[in-house]
Amino acid sequence: MKFPKYLLIATALIPLTLSAPSRADTPTITYSQGKYKTQAPNWSRITWGNLPPVQESGYLTIPNNLISVFGYDPSRSWSAGQKVDSVVMLGDTDDAFGMSNFSLESINLLIPTTNKLTLKDFGLMQWQTPKTLVKAIPSLGNLTLKQVPPLAALFSQNGGFSNGRISQVVRSNLQIANLPLGKLDLSKYSIDSIPGLRQTQLGQFQSWQQSYINQVPGLNQIPFDKMPQPINSGVGVVGVASVVLGTSEKGDAKVGNNYFISGSVVRGDQTLPVACYPGQECSYMELGDFAGSSGGLYGKRWVSGSSQQVKGGYGFLAAVNGGFEPTGRLVYGSGFKVALTGVNESTGTADFGLFFRICARPPFMDKTCTPYFIGPIPWISTHENDLVIVGNGR
Repeated sequence: MKFPKYLLIATALIPLTLSAPSRADTPTITYSQGKYKTQAPNWSRITWGNLPPVQESGYLTIPNNLISVFGYDPSRSWSAGQKVDSVVMLGDTDDAFGMSNFSLESINLLIPTTNKLTLKDFGLMQWQTPKTLVKAIPSLGNLTLKQVPPLAALFSQNGGFSNGRISQVVRSNLQIANLPLGKLDLSKYSIDSIPGLRQTQLGQFQSWQQSYINQVPGLNQIPFDKMPQPINSGVGVVGVASVVLGTSEKGDAKVGNNYFISGSVVRGDQTLPVACYPGQECSYMELGDFAGSSGGLYGKRWVSGSSQQVKGGYGFLAAVNGGFEPTGRLVYGSGFKVALTGVNESTGTADFGLFFRICARPPFMDKTCTPYFIGPIPWISTHENDLVIVGNGR
C-alpha cells in the first residue's frame, strides 16, 4: 500500500547536539580477555524498570488518518527524567524481545507477586471490548454473563440482553459489544473476574502494541536475559579502546566508511558504517584488535553521536526526527542502539548512551521504524586500554 505524501506526517523532537548523560548505575559483571577487562552489563539483573531515565524530552504525533492503518495509536510524548518503561510500548521492541508472547501467568512464574491485581492494573484492559475479549479468549464465548462480572456490569449498565452464552449476547448487542471496558471502574474487578485472562498471551489482545511496558504487571521487573527472545550479550565481538579523541578532530574525505564501525541502522536492522563528514566535528574512539594490525577491528573508529547525526529508520516512520539518529551500533540487537555520547581526552574516557525507536507493523505491510531518537539512556563507560563490547552490528 502506498500513502499520499500528506499522510506521512510524523513529528518528534530531540536536540541534534547531545548532552553527555549522567553516569549509569547499571548492574555489571567483569568481563576479561587476556590482560584486558571491562565492565559488561549483567543482563540477569537489568530490567526495563531499573534502566536509567530518558535524558531528553520528545514526542511523536501520528495523524488520525494513519491510526486506522496502524491498528493502534503509537503517538506519545515524554519528558527528561521519565522512566523508560513508561515511554516504550510493547509494539516498539517486539521483534527484539518477543514480549507479546508473555501472559500474566508466565510473567508471574518469573516474577511472583503477592499483590491482588485488578483489571485496572492491566493497562490494556481499558480499551478492550466484549467483542475483542471473546476474540482474544475464545472460551469466554461459551460462558454466560453471570460468570464474567465485568461484562455483566457493562451490559447491565447499558440495557443489554443477558440471556444465553456470551458469544450470542455479543452478536445480538453489537453496540454494547463494542464499548470499552474502561467505561467501568476496573479497580472493582480482580484479574480473575475474567476467566482465562491470566493465561492469554499479550499479543492476542486488541491493540496490545500501544500498551506501555509498565502497564503490564511485573513485566518491567523481568531481566532482559529472561525475555521470550533473550537479549544478545554482545560479547561475541570485542575490541580494545586504544585512544579517545575529542571535538577538535574533523572528518577527512580520505577516511572512508570502511574505517568506521558506527553509523546508520538500515532495514533488516543492521548497522551500516558511516564516515565522519569532511571538515565537520568528529570526536571518536579508536579501536585495537587482539590479532594486532591484521585484526578486523584494528584502527577502526567509533564516532560520537554528539558529533555526528546519520540517516535512520525505514518505511514511512523514517521521516520522524527529521530522519536522523545519533551514529552508533546495534551492539545488543535491535531493541536499542548504543551511541558514544562523549569523550574525555584528559581521562581517556568514553561515555555511552542507549537510544530507542518506535516501530509499527501495519497489517499486510512491512515493518516501519523511526530513527533511534528516544534517549539517551546513560550506559556503561569505557576507558582507554579497556575492552569494548562491539557486537556484530545486528
